Amino acid sequence: MNLDINNLSKSFYHVPVFQSFSISIKSGERVGLFGPNGSGKTTLLKMISGIMSVDKGEILIGNILQDSENIKTRKSIYYLGHSLGLYPGLTGNENISFISKLYGKSELLVLDVLKKVGLGKLENKLVKFYSQGMLQRLKLATAIILNPEIILLDEPLNGLDNEGLDLFKKVYTEWEENSKTIFVVSHDQEWLKNFTSRTIELT
Repeated sequence: MNLDINNLSKSFYHVPVFQSFSISIKSGERVGLFGPNGSGKTTLLKMISGIMSVDKGEILIGNILQDSENIKTRKSIYYLGHSLGLYPGLTGNENISFISKLYGKSELLVLDVLKKVGLGKLENKLVKFYSQGMLQRLKLATAIILNPEIILLDEPLNGLDNEGLDLFKKVYTEWEENSKTIFVVSHDQEWLKNFTSRTIELT
């Protein structure tokens, strides 16, 4: 699914973060984004996902105007960001099961996906007791369950140990093989160079 951003503008307290920003990402393309802190990387991903409003311009998800109220565009995207986006008082299994029900996905896959990301033995542990690496794995499990067409990744390697990094590489490769459209933010420019089709710098 293609992603098109046309003349996007966003300001905070009258300070512009984006002014007439445009980019087109073809279906199945993997694009990397890097830049200094405060350049608007996370803000951009949040606007694409519909979490944050746009001041001016438009975002098209598969030629459909992005709207936080539009179920079709919402289901087409998954944003793996810094915030938890999960319920700390529920277990890993309960969180993924709830999300599966919400999006009409099969709950039969939940345990298999948790095992796939290395959380099979922690399925009944409350998420509030998860480490940063465990939380990152659980968010990865959510992306696998939802199986969106467009995947937005904000520093997805944060908190992952060597085993977690290998796991992420495997899942990322599967997304690539399944022609997922990927827009990924990372400070690791070398990683972006090796795992994306092209990179964009925000200044």
